[in-house]
Amino acid sequence: MTIRRMTMISMFAAILCVSALVSIPVGVVNYTFQTLIIILIGLLLRPLDAFLTVLIYLMIGTLGVPVFTTGGGFQALIGPTGGFLLGFLVAAVGISLFKSKNKNFIIDIPIVLLFGFVVIYLLGILYYSLNTETEVSYVAFTVFIPYYFWDLVKLVLAYSTYFILPKEIQDRYLNFDKR
Repeated sequence: MTIRRMTMISMFAAILCVSALVSIPVGVVNYTFQTLIIILIGLLLRPLDAFLTVLIYLMIGTLGVPVFTTGGGFQALIGPTGGFLLGFLVAAVGISLFKSKNKNFIIDIPIVLLFGFVVIYLLGILYYSLNTETEVSYVAFTVFIPYYFWDLVKLVLAYSTYFILPKEIQDRYLNFDKR
């Protein structure tokens, strides 16, 4: 692995850390930009790099650095919202693995919806439900309803950013196969 690649992975992990700190407290989970950054990580990085980026973020938080919306420490991973954090790992890798090679939105939008929305919420809701001993349907259709629209907006913003990013920039700074 090159220093340039390690730097890019570290930079995206740092951006992910900051995206959690910019938050608006609402209900059980804060509004943050984490989902937007997770989707961008999946769209811009290779699967291994996406995995390592989110893993570094999770490890930093687990070690106690307050980079999660609930602070830091292992309790954040096993607490009610820990499923969302684990969902981030699956989402970033899934998007990176299954996205089109040529920014084909007919392929990419369903992939981003599946991993960036469905997978994250599925894991998050199931984990939250188990942790709080609350009915899954209640959690899905009552507790997290306010967050769905916000995350769909972030999904559109993330994909739009990726789509309009010039290929030259992406090739120069993010495509490590050509170097």
